[in-house]
Amino acid sequence: MQYIFGYGSLICSDSRNRTGISGMAHPVEVSGIARRWSLQTPEWPATAVSAHSVPGALCNGVYFAVDQANLELFDQREMGYDRVEVEWRNVAALSDHALPTQGALWTYVGRNTGKPSQDKPIMQSYLDVIMDGCLSYGEDFARRFTQQTELWQHLIDDRHNPQYPRPLKDHKHLPNIDQILQSQLPDLWRTRTSHRHK
Repeated sequence: MQYIFGYGSLICSDSRNRTGISGMAHPVEVSGIARRWSLQTPEWPATAVSAHSVPGALCNGVYFAVDQANLELFDQREMGYDRVEVEWRNVAALSDHALPTQGALWTYVGRNTGKPSQDKPIMQSYLDVIMDGCLSYGEDFARRFTQQTELWQHLIDDRHNPQYPRPLKDHKHLPNIDQILQSQLPDLWRTRTSHRHK
């Protein structure tokens, strides 16, 4: 068995299940990884989160088990990213569930770096998926995501016309998401703009 560390949309069980079959996900924090809004690809008009190797940095997320066939499905999903191994010694559990004692742990690192802009913004529909996943582990976990992520700028509200290909099906957490973003990232929330067709 192998494992994936998900630190963005893969935190959300619905999002994972749209790609492949995985084991139960468990919350963790990984040292040595900085999460930033930094991945841009020609296929998508937005900026996604990516992992960066930074000594001393912390990044929360989840790990889950996959077999080889499903690992390949997640590889296909994560276009624009390379799969790299994470050392288990850098992983701290955020629950009572014991960490595995064997099996490789992988995560996905973007092949290029940039930062959100008007042309490549942060899309609310994508952020909602991540935050919805975080809230399944509690509001503290969701707030930790906002605190352990860099380059918060150019947020576009596209909820009425989601640009993310795997948008939320269940919107019950949207009020909680909005409350956390308003309290944790007031400047980002204040400058959020509506999505317009080009």
